[in-house]
Amino acid sequence: MPVVTVKMPASLHARLEAEARRRRTTKSAVLREAFAQRQSAAPAGSLYERAKHLIGSINGPGNLSARSKTMKGYGQSRHP
Repeated sequence: MPVVTVKMPASLHARLEAEARRRRTTKSAVLREAFAQRQSAAPAGSLYERAKHLIGSINGPGNLSARSKTMKGYGQSRHP
């Protein structure tokens, strides 16, 4: 198994040691488990797939670029 050296603040190292003692295991095992949980908790699918239920859920103008009255003055400085 490859070996990795990690630098961390003393406070985080103390938390890691305490967690390893509490579980009666090694610091390496605690870190491996944390990485495994983090990877399995990663959202699946594209941003579109995760947000498609939100599409159309709010009211507002559809296409601002086609509404010249709405866009009048847009992007211009407010200070002369």
